[in-house]
Amino acid sequence: MLVYELPLKICFLTPLPSVCVSEKIGQFISGALRMSENDSLYRKNDRFQSYTFDQPFPLESEHIYQEGKIYTVRIRTISQELAEFFIGRLPLYADGCLQVLGGELKIIPRYLLERVHTLTPVIVKTKQGYWRNQMQEDEFEKRLKANLIRKYNFFQHTQLDGNFSLFRRMEFMNRKPVRVTHKNISLLGDKVSLTAAQNETAQELLYMALGTGVGENNAGGCGFLGYRFR
Repeated sequence: MLVYELPLKICFLTPLPSVCVSEKIGQFISGALRMSENDSLYRKNDRFQSYTFDQPFPLESEHIYQEGKIYTVRIRTISQELAEFFIGRLPLYADGCLQVLGGELKIIPRYLLERVHTLTPVIVKTKQGYWRNQMQEDEFEKRLKANLIRKYNFFQHTQLDGNFSLFRRMEFMNRKPVRVTHKNISLLGDKVSLTAAQNETAQELLYMALGTGVGENNAGGCGFLGYRFR
């Protein structure tokens, strides 16, 4: 498995508040995929999508992205076919909201990970809404681990169990929940820093997570990871 990263130059065709930008970029990407002649690239009913993306930068001081100004957004995926589609076809797609001007394709190397941290909010959904109203932090950590195992089993067509340590330490970097707009509702997420366990299985899952994100709603730009190698 390899993680492909595409730093893309984009510009918005209308001013856009930062709280709405991930939803708009997610809609742009899924729209381009739906237009593809290759049905294997976009499977709407799949439990997981094999890509995620971060918040465009630089972020404006007033938290409103400006019309016509050039920003950079990083898309990551664990699918070479999808990476090649993004680099070749996204600049040709238009939806009236944003335009992709071009970019490059690179591979994130496989070194020993010391730590990963979320650059966009990680979402853990419950039937009652925000997780802190329903569970303790240790249960939240278990949910993150279980989610990554399900993704790994889905993409690798295997049956990995949970009998291993994934994180040595988890820290929350936000004092209050971070709001994310999704399908006309607001989801609440968190920024977390995760110190990686040093066993082979943990390293494999966390490397995959660089390309898929952690938590839920990754194809909507949530759970995108920064990382530090040892």
